[in-house]
Amino acid sequence: MNENEEIGYNPILHEQIHNVVENQIKMNKPKETKQTLERLMNIGYSRHEAIHKIGTVVVKEIFDVEKNKEPYNEMRYVKRLSELK
Repeated sequence: MNENEEIGYNPILHEQIHNVVENQIKMNKPKETKQTLERLMNIGYSRHEAIHKIGTVVVKEIFDVEKNKEPYNEMRYVKRLSELK
């Protein structure tokens, strides 16, 4: 068993989260996703690393929506993006 298997790495889910972030950037919706990507790259993250950091916010939002059975909250999502460092 390799390290990725030990932590439950799912390559399909990984790719899908990348797609969500890339689509937000391409569609500029919310515009803060692209702004966050640029901000993170300006402080030294590679594009790929920045996409991963933004992806963690996507996953948190999905988790909150599912766990609490509530609608997507763009204000909460944008706030979390602004907190990324």
